[in-house]
Amino acid sequence: MVRVLLGKPYVHLILIAVLGLIVYSNTFDVPFQWDEETTITENPVVKDIGYFLSPSKAQGFGVHHINLRDRYMGYLTFALNYKLHGLDVRGYHVVNIALHILNAFLVYFLVRLTLRTPFMINPPLEKGGEGGFKTPRLSYIALFSALLFVSHPIQTEAVNYIMGRLPLLMSFFYLSSIVLYVKWRLPPLSSPLTLRGDRGGLLYLLSLLSAVLAMKTKENAFTLPFMDVLFEFSFSPVKEGESRRRRLIYLVPFLLTLLIIPLTLMDYGGTFGGAIESATRHYKTEVPRIPYFLTQFRVVATYIRLLFLPVNQDFDYDYLLSTSFFEMRVILSFLFLLSILGAAIYMFRRSKTDDPSFRLFAVGIFWFFIALSVESSIFPIPMIICEYRAYLPSTGLFTAFSAFVAYTILRLKRDKFKLIFFTAIFLIIPTLGITAYMRNKLPEDAQFSI
Repeated sequence: MVRVLLGKPYVHLILIAVLGLIVYSNTFDVPFQWDEETTITENPVVKDIGYFLSPSKAQGFGVHHINLRDRYMGYLTFALNYKLHGLDVRGYHVVNIALHILNAFLVYFLVRLTLRTPFMINPPLEKGGEGGFKTPRLSYIALFSALLFVSHPIQTEAVNYIMGRLPLLMSFFYLSSIVLYVKWRLPPLSSPLTLRGDRGGLLYLLSLLSAVLAMKTKENAFTLPFMDVLFEFSFSPVKEGESRRRRLIYLVPFLLTLLIIPLTLMDYGGTFGGAIESATRHYKTEVPRIPYFLTQFRVVATYIRLLFLPVNQDFDYDYLLSTSFFEMRVILSFLFLLSILGAAIYMFRRSKTDDPSFRLFAVGIFWFFIALSVESSIFPIPMIICEYRAYLPSTGLFTAFSAFVAYTILRLKRDKFKLIFFTAIFLIIPTLGITAYMRNKLPEDAQFSI
């Protein structure tokens, strides 16, 4: 009976939700801190929801108007919080924790749907080979990915920090868009939840709407259309009579959403060149582009280290800029990242002739780098490194790691897959959850802008 229940998706969702609530049960009284005095508690835009009905009325509010214009959806949720319960911090934390758990649900659904694509179940291998994952095991891989996501201590900054609402909400729309897109591209399955006919078109439209809302929440949603392209050409089936050109047509509306951020920045008399400059440099920093870019090799390597070994975490890293590529720490970080990317390319190519699970590993790694590409590249931001920036990118590495664990078990002990897989879960997840719980109380003396 227990083994049957452990295989049920609704039981998995309950486990994810309960774990998320337990891990963050000590955060409801964490006070406003850092820059939240100006962005929330003393922000006239947040205190009057009327500005969201007519944004032009807030033009005289300087930075508050910029936030309203560029990150409309995120600040709208703050305004709704304020209207419901003022500055009672508990309500803001309830929303953050709820978003985190919902995002974990979306990670679960995304992995399940991806593993149900024809490429993963019946791969068109060029030289034969054995398929990697079969339907009974899909839910366990998805469950492990979601449990890693919801319990990992690197997420504590985004969930605890009330302004972490922005990456949380952006990730919700981002993941929703991709989940809906992948669901739309799947062939009909014999399931009561299958959406057919005109409702399939509804999935596509909802996916596009979610993409637009993500763009109006935080600027790193700019990578979402590229993620759609990655999934389309990695997993989506080529239907009979469907050309590559037609598949590109599916993606055109999503690629057009790339214009949303620069067009938003062109409002109120701006120019296209000025919009591009504003979009690629935070208005609070004068950090040169090249030193920032060189330093990000080290930063991204740090994110990877924290995801696999979450020790020595910090909410305010003392990270000095690197001014030359030939600094030893820059070269070593660059070679480390290059080796990971090279391994992903190799696995993607091998998936065409060998096990399709290699494609899932590769796409998980590609996801990590693509999702980080706005904040860890040549676009200077005041804080060199912030753990909340790994929130969405972590999805890719967690999925790749879960698939790797499943692949290894299947090769070594196929007949004991469930036993070994759940042993791995019960060894890793409680350790991460306890670490996150103990780290939840954020320091109140740091200052940075999200």
